[in-house]
Amino acid sequence: MNKFSYRSRILYFALIAFFSLGFFLLQLYAVMNNEVGTGSYVLLVLWGLMVAFGLGGIFYTMAKRKKERGQ
Repeated sequence: MNKFSYRSRILYFALIAFFSLGFFLLQLYAVMNNEVGTGSYVLLVLWGLMVAFGLGGIFYTMAKRKKERGQ
């Protein structure tokens, strides 16, 4: 990741967050409209973690850039 530019890192994490959010919402829709098993809830949690990873990466990249510019 060190060789990626700032914009590339933001784009990378934004795409992860965007697509993961889409699948999270699809899984949430499936869970709410059907009688489902434990696996569906596990997938819901995993997609939620992927969304959190994407958003966390964006915030970390922004904080790192702010710190580097401040020095």
